[in-house]
Amino acid sequence: MIAIQVSLYPVGQEDFLKPLNTFWKVLKDKNINHKITPLSTITWAEDEDMLYGTIFEAYKKAREEGPAVMVTTVTTGDRNRIDELLNFL
Repeated sequence: MIAIQVSLYPVGQEDFLKPLNTFWKVLKDKNINHKITPLSTITWAEDEDMLYGTIFEAYKKAREEGPAVMVTTVTTGDRNRIDELLNFL
């Protein structure tokens, strides 16, 4: 199992929510487990390749709205370890 924390920063855009909403829509449309927090979006899945691919797809879609920087933090482990981390949210 993998969990990825994503921080997306629209650069120089007045409407910074538009690219964020675009990013989150891709996650929702692809049925990606995610939780939006004030500072980042936490995603998790069993399939690492699928999750990486979806996050990159969402990033590319968000960049269609304008420049953006994405920072990720990745952790892997068994379901119990990831569930422990997710309990903090």
